[in-house]
Amino acid sequence: MLVTDRDCQTGGARFAVPTLGEIEGKLLVSEVVATSCLRQLFAHSDGAAMRGIKRRIRRLLQIRCRAEKLSHDDTEAAVEYAFQLVEAAAEAVGRKTTVSSKPGGCETIRRLRAMHSPDHR
Repeated sequence: MLVTDRDCQTGGARFAVPTLGEIEGKLLVSEVVATSCLRQLFAHSDGAAMRGIKRRIRRLLQIRCRAEKLSHDDTEAAVEYAFQLVEAAAEAVGRKTTVSSKPGGCETIRRLRAMHSPDHR
């Protein structure tokens, strides 16, 4: 996995550029954490939870993107990607949501959906 203290590592782990395996590992961990958290959240909340999550995501991404001096278009693209990811995770844990305007979504979203399909189990 990706580590911050590379100087103390041996072999390839000490290099500054992460391997594809490290990046995929981080994405996998993010997917598992997101679906686990959403499953727990949805088990103990009503339908308003998704709206609150999306509002918070939009607000936090706008703040972070502004701090990074990203354009409005890049900020909106980041928000759209985040919403696709949340919707796919919600679908994966059994909560159907409004489908994003982009069919299929990105590879991570397709993998999340596939991870929890009946054929995958």
